[in-house]
Amino acid sequence: MNINFAFLRHGYGCHNAMSNLAKSGILEYEYARKFLGRNNQENSGNIIPLNDPVLTNIGVEASIYNGCIINKIFKSISDNEPAVMLDTFNVVGCSPLIRCMETSYYMTRKWKNPPNKIYVFPLLREIDESSVDKYSQQSKEIIRVTPSYSIKSINEQKEYLKSLGILESFDFSFVETFPIERIEPGDIKEFMHWFAKYFVKLLTKRNKNLNVFITTHAGVLRDFSNEGFYNNSGFVINTTLQNTGYKLNRYISLNKYIENYNFFKDYNNPKYNKTSYYCPSNRCGQLCNVASGVTSNDVQKIGLECNIHK
Repeated sequence: MNINFAFLRHGYGCHNAMSNLAKSGILEYEYARKFLGRNNQENSGNIIPLNDPVLTNIGVEASIYNGCIINKIFKSISDNEPAVMLDTFNVVGCSPLIRCMETSYYMTRKWKNPPNKIYVFPLLREIDESSVDKYSQQSKEIIRVTPSYSIKSINEQKEYLKSLGILESFDFSFVETFPIERIEPGDIKEFMHWFAKYFVKLLTKRNKNLNVFITTHAGVLRDFSNEGFYNNSGFVINTTLQNTGYKLNRYISLNKYIENYNFFKDYNNPKYNKTSYYCPSNRCGQLCNVASGVTSNDVQKIGLECNIHK
């Protein structure tokens, strides 16, 4: 069986926005530390840490747009590399952290055939990027207690997705069946072996080709590829699944492609680091009120438009 894996980084999250908001003077560094301070090391007072952070409004809009652009890039790869046909994705999945669930959902909204179900997969969680041993007890403790790494309970995650009206788009059965693997540091090689053992074998129909779209994290992607990626960018792996495991045929970084497209990655632009672009605070907890006291419901849009048919 020929399997193409597209692994992409999640979109711009509330935790990603912290440094930009602080640099722009919208958020004081003191508050940023409280929002992202480790649960057992810092007294946050009346600030609720951003555990398992979600996408910002900009992150949602950019993910929808970049998903359309990435779809065009997939078509370009298919045209130039016949062995890597990415015309249709049979499986769409994500890391067990909320920002990746949202990203998989929003990036596929403009696709010709958006997925009916998005699978929440184990072994794709963010890792402790500062560690040389992501499996050490110290590193595991860091991702457990640091808000930007931490993971909410499945019920909490479901309640959040339900509040957005998109819960029915997700399948949690695999992380419910593999609770230990759900909270383990992510590893793409381990995930691929798990996928072959537990997902592919469940398929009632074995297609000659299987295309898999996955959103995960910067640390997990870099751990495998040794290169960094923008929000919503990543790489494609063309493999052949054999009895003895995978044969890696081709690695294709999407970074070299996005330079030729109007792919959005301008998150550092000061114009996007204002209260009017991320308020109200329903996407980032108390962030909006703490940063500026703004309670307006008017959210400015980046104004990104992508026609998938052009």
